[in-house]
Amino acid sequence: MINILSAILFSFSANIDNIALGIAYGIKKIHISNIKNFLITLCTSFITIVSMKLGDYIFSFFNERISNSIGSIALILIGTFGILKILYNKYIKKKSIGTENFQYKKLEFKELMSIVFTLSCNNIAVGFAASVAGIDLITTLISTFIFSFFFLYIGNKLGKNMINKVLSKYSDIIGSLILILIGVIQLFF
Repeated sequence: MINILSAILFSFSANIDNIALGIAYGIKKIHISNIKNFLITLCTSFITIVSMKLGDYIFSFFNERISNSIGSIALILIGTFGILKILYNKYIKKKSIGTENFQYKKLEFKELMSIVFTLSCNNIAVGFAASVAGIDLITTLISTFIFSFFFLYIGNKLGKNMINKVLSKYSDIIGSLILILIGVIQLFF
């Protein structure tokens, strides 16, 4: 049961930034169609699973307890690094946290590929660490697909209505905190 909960929390955390991305495009009045959302979701889910399988393979040569500990610690470190990066950008570089980097006038193919690449890269490290920590692959695949599609869809709708800008502002920190929580759960339970 803990493993299933960890997989769901992992998928939630790995895909929460889809809300910010959807809001960014929605604010610019750019519609992300269900077909394009499906393609983005399919690609990011595939990359997440490939990174998890790679983690399984590499750490199959190690003792299960050691590999779970390494994966759990990696999740905690990734989450901690995410929070430190946010704090650095906000307080030291004085860069506002938000969606100002997205300036597209319409969602073209190259921008679609850019979204896929960005979201996939985001999921590689956490997918690798999650597999090493022993998080269930099938539950992760299903929940990653659902969260990725749903969060991008909801974010796009919210952005079009200019509602909930605060959620996009804090999605990175929420995701980082959840990664730390998953790492702690996997390490001690």
